[in-house]
Amino acid sequence: MKSKPIRSFNRGLAVLAALNRLGSATALTLARETGVPRATVYRLLQTLLDEGYVGRRTADEHFHLRLRVRGLAEGFEDEQWITAIAGPALTDLTRRISWPCDVSTLEGMKMVIHDTTHRVAPLSIDRNMVGCELPLLACASGLAYISFAPAQEREALLAMLAKSSDPHDVLARNEVQVNRLIAATRRRGYGLRQGGEIWPHTGSLSLPILIAGRLLGCISVIWMARAVSAEEGVARCLEPMRETKTLIEQKLAEASD
Repeated sequence: MKSKPIRSFNRGLAVLAALNRLGSATALTLARETGVPRATVYRLLQTLLDEGYVGRRTADEHFHLRLRVRGLAEGFEDEQWITAIAGPALTDLTRRISWPCDVSTLEGMKMVIHDTTHRVAPLSIDRNMVGCELPLLACASGLAYISFAPAQEREALLAMLAKSSDPHDVLARNEVQVNRLIAATRRRGYGLRQGGEIWPHTGSLSLPILIAGRLLGCISVIWMARAVSAEEGVARCLEPMRETKTLIEQKLAEASD
């Protein structure tokens, strides 16, 4: 017996497809484009707003897609490279340096940890990190991601962060300071955090993972801040991390051929 399709779901997909095609549009335009009643379009848009898939300009009531929509297209691919390539590579890295390592990707305006070696690292600090959301400008992986993202994506992220109500995103409102931080991160070639308000007990170093110029996510190593300074962490971990980054990127390139 053939299952009956869910009409509301079909309509929601039609609205998303129309927004993707138009770039931005009012609810009335979307109703005309999709044939979905305007009242229904408003309800669908409100749901998408609440879930973070669309944004709205209050000046002209135009709706637009947000970065979270990208996850709908890339989620499976991200899961593949994380589990098949990055995960085992980070396990080997942890065996070399003893400190735990994470791999994270951008979801909305946060970095989200997809895999970690905390469970096997001899010097693990925190547990149950998979699924944790990390503020972009307050973590090493976020700094690495936003610093090495394409300029257009970086500008879009900073604009959204500047409007965020999350207190950890407030730095984005200081254009001079955030640009200085990003420039320093790009010069170094890695994201770096030592202590801080959220995780005062740890430090972290993070490198971006790219394939054919496309930024997929970041790998990070975490150490205990009271035992290892930022300088010591970089001295001990940077070269092994660079080797792991190169290995992951090579295997990704081979897999995509």
